[in-house]
Amino acid sequence: MSDISMTRAHELDSEQARANIEKLADKLAERLGGSWSWQGDTAICESRGVRARVEYDASSISIDVVLPRAFRPFRRRLESKIEESFERYFRRP
Repeated sequence: MSDISMTRAHELDSEQARANIEKLADKLAERLGGSWSWQGDTAICESRGVRARVEYDASSISIDVVLPRAFRPFRRRLESKIEESFERYFRRP
C-alpha cells in the first residue's frame, strides 16, 4: 500500500512524458543516491528504503510512493515536493 499516491492529467505525447519521467528519476537518484529503471511504462525508483512507481498513459501521470517508517514524519513535505515536480515536469502547455 502506498503512503503517497497522486495522479494528474497531462497533455504530453508519449515520448515527451517518458523523457520527463526520466529527467525526474535522474534528479531523484542524484539527490538521494538511489537508482531507477523502466519496467514497461513504469519507472521504479528506489533510495534509502523509499520505493516510488511513476506510471503514465496518454492522459495521466501517476506516482505512488512507499515510505519506510523513518520517513513517514516527512510525508507532507514529500507530497509538496511531488506537487512541485508535477508542475515542473508535467504541467499542461
